[in-house]
Amino acid sequence: MELKGPLASLTGEEKLSLELDEGADVLTAIRALCERYPELSPVIFDAETGDPRTSFLILLDGKDVDVLSGLATPLAEGQVLTLVPLIRL
Repeated sequence: MELKGPLASLTGEEKLSLELDEGADVLTAIRALCERYPELSPVIFDAETGDPRTSFLILLDGKDVDVLSGLATPLAEGQVLTLVPLIRL
């Protein structure tokens, strides 16, 4: 997993590996990330809905997961999930 911008600053890591069960999807990976770094949870997840905030671009091997199967996109070993905070000007 790769974290960009303030996410990398909050964790102190730009790249990290997560151990996930076979058949895990993008949402499972993001939840596992927040278990490892609880300080990310309020940044990534909306407290009211429990859903990931829409202010992030989520890429799987460089492709926006929205053009795949969204948060339900299955992951395979060796794939790179990238979280990029979007900055609105």
